Amino acid sequence: MSTTTVSIVRDLDLKAKAEKAIELLGGIGKVVGSGDKVLIKPNLVDGASPETGETVHPEFTMAIVDLVKGAGAKRIMIGEAPTWQDLSLHNLYTRLAKEAGAEMINFNEEPFDEVHLKDPFYFKTVRIARAALQCDVFINVPTLKTHHLAGVTVAMKNLYGLIPREDKRLYHRIDRLEEAIVDLNIARPSDLIVVDGTFSTHHIPPFEKQRLDLAIGGCDPVAVDTVAAKVIGVDPRTLRFLAWAEEKGLGTRDLGRISIAGLSIGEAYRKDTVTILDLCKRKYRNIRIIDGQSCTGCFGRIGTALYGAFKEDVFKEELYILMGPKAIPPKKEAHIILCGNCLAPTFYNGLRGTFVPGCPPDLQEFRKILESLASSETKKP
Repeated sequence: MSTTTVSIVRDLDLKAKAEKAIELLGGIGKVVGSGDKVLIKPNLVDGASPETGETVHPEFTMAIVDLVKGAGAKRIMIGEAPTWQDLSLHNLYTRLAKEAGAEMINFNEEPFDEVHLKDPFYFKTVRIARAALQCDVFINVPTLKTHHLAGVTVAMKNLYGLIPREDKRLYHRIDRLEEAIVDLNIARPSDLIVVDGTFSTHHIPPFEKQRLDLAIGGCDPVAVDTVAAKVIGVDPRTLRFLAWAEEKGLGTRDLGRISIAGLSIGEAYRKDTVTILDLCKRKYRNIRIIDGQSCTGCFGRIGTALYGAFKEDVFKEELYILMGPKAIPPKKEAHIILCGNCLAPTFYNGLRGTFVPGCPPDLQEFRKILESLASSETKKP
């Protein structure tokens, strides 16, 4: 049975841990050759300070630039499609890249090419930055954090930064984020992944970070995301896009086929990172969310539909929201919402409550139910 290697390194030194994570995979020479044109894509998302855990630290990226340069690369590019107005971090990267003999590319100012997929998961065509399609080696440099919809945003989700702004909005609007993630990775697979796990945080404010001082490396994005999820306390079996990516042959999420080099997952793990459900539980004192191993069809979407849609004090009576096949209802009379087909009430399971059908569940129906239970004078305008 073939295996893939994922490296895990802990070090306070950003440069040292990036180098060690790659060394444990066999060194940069296994990926980059003399004369190659290399694109390095760090996650710079909204331009927040790296200390928030939202973005990759420039020093971490520059360590990879130095290794690539040493391997004899002819051209080294660092690219991202900024989603923010403040370009301070982008400008810092631009200056450091120039000093290191590389160049910084703003994908929003460059062409995007349409890629036709022969065997897509969902989208027959996707648009990707031309630089990513024309480079010889694509090095994916994500951060280590949870995501309100996808569950985690690490290796596979980082390719979202290769597409135009309007496509990002489209995939969110039609609620096909995870499907898009899979097809983007089919269109442009990563040749090497090096995760900046200095901090771990949640994707949306408040950025409640924890310091892990990790770097995670690999060439299989499914394996890297599987290990990364375990390290930050997310069950990779609940991430739909990982299951879909494995189906399409993009990698493995079977821990029995993943060889860990360096720290073990147990040694790397410290505590669970904050998720969208944690934020909901803190915000709404009368809402009890019972998660019974729900997948991202419920976990992210239900939490996102709730969080921010209502004021903190809108629910005057106790409300239980159940999701996941192993969710156990309360042993008392209360308002109960059963989310998703895995909680469909039947004679055999005896479940009682307001049922939101679908897999994933119908969010419009879910919001209508919440509206009916919310206090009219405290609804968010």
